[in-house]
Amino acid sequence: MRLRYFDIIFFLLCAMAFSYNIARAGELLTVQNVFFKSSQNNSAVVFVQIQGNPKFSYFRLEDGRIVLNIENSKIIRKGAIIPTSNTDVVSEIHFAQNTPDMVRVVVGSNVKAKYNITKIDGGILISVGSSTPLISLAKDITSELQNVVPYNYAPEKNQLAKTQPSQENLNVTSSSISTLNAKNSKIIVIDPGHGGSDPGCVANGVQEKVATLGVALHLKPILEKMGFKVIMTRETDTDVWGKPNMPGFDADESELQARVNIANENRAALFLSIHFNACADPSIHGTQVYYYTPQSYRYASIMINDISKVNPVYTDRPIRRPFWVIKYTTMPSILIETDFITNPTVAAQVYDAAYQEKIAQAIAQGIYDSYKEIYQ
Repeated sequence: MRLRYFDIIFFLLCAMAFSYNIARAGELLTVQNVFFKSSQNNSAVVFVQIQGNPKFSYFRLEDGRIVLNIENSKIIRKGAIIPTSNTDVVSEIHFAQNTPDMVRVVVGSNVKAKYNITKIDGGILISVGSSTPLISLAKDITSELQNVVPYNYAPEKNQLAKTQPSQENLNVTSSSISTLNAKNSKIIVIDPGHGGSDPGCVANGVQEKVATLGVALHLKPILEKMGFKVIMTRETDTDVWGKPNMPGFDADESELQARVNIANENRAALFLSIHFNACADPSIHGTQVYYYTPQSYRYASIMINDISKVNPVYTDRPIRRPFWVIKYTTMPSILIETDFITNPTVAAQVYDAAYQEKIAQAIAQGIYDSYKEIYQ
């Protein structure tokens, strides 16, 4: 009987401890996202989006890094490194769950750069390299952050999976077009989708990886004649990464991130990923153009207009989707689904050199027109 009594007491104590831990976990604030934006006067802001009223502390390391600790908080995304190729004052941004109840954000910065950290509606704002009092800019900056890409580094798996087309789009005006990553750059990165171990869509005897490369190889010399420097993510039937996985990424993510890295590291002016589509309905055909960031909307719109002159379009406006290669590139970026290889008539043409040349000419015109409008 005594043993049973102590068993009950032990059970109650465990239950109380468990309830306390759940209650404590429920009190944690949620860090939703980390945003980055640079300005033309060599300053930058990092916005940490938080639900609730955060308590935080911060300090600076000898090498210039700014460390922000957010108490009683959890992050809903896995930690990541944010590339910042458009400014000298911030080299990169790390964020992660440092302890079970604390999120840490580390901003790599020039040791001489001034900085300011303040709490504003919706989160914490870090300003680096700005001599203007942050509080006077807070309203303008938070307004601008509506057009900043959220770096949440936990994208869905198989983001390039082929599904029934959607009409969803976001109405973003040309005023949200960003300035050039590397001023006066004329570098265009062309990404022939899939390749090597990944055939992409396969239908009617057509492999997507072969068709995308064919169009890209026709596109490259056309752009070079226009005066652009063209970098291809691949020029043969090969994986772009094809190595042990990048730290923190699985095999598919490593392959996609390798393509992103080529564009970001070369400070490209524009990025274009070429694909072919597939659908359960074999009658469907036509081009679709996808974008993710607001700065890419005008580029996508121009591309649809130019392609429509030589090929039917399935969707006459850009579609916003968080595909990896257009989500994490830092310049205007689009993904083209050239046509549906599940359509027998389309499939019969895509390996033909004349068809590939026709599509390449239209894409090249879209790139030329986009570059001219965005950067000149």
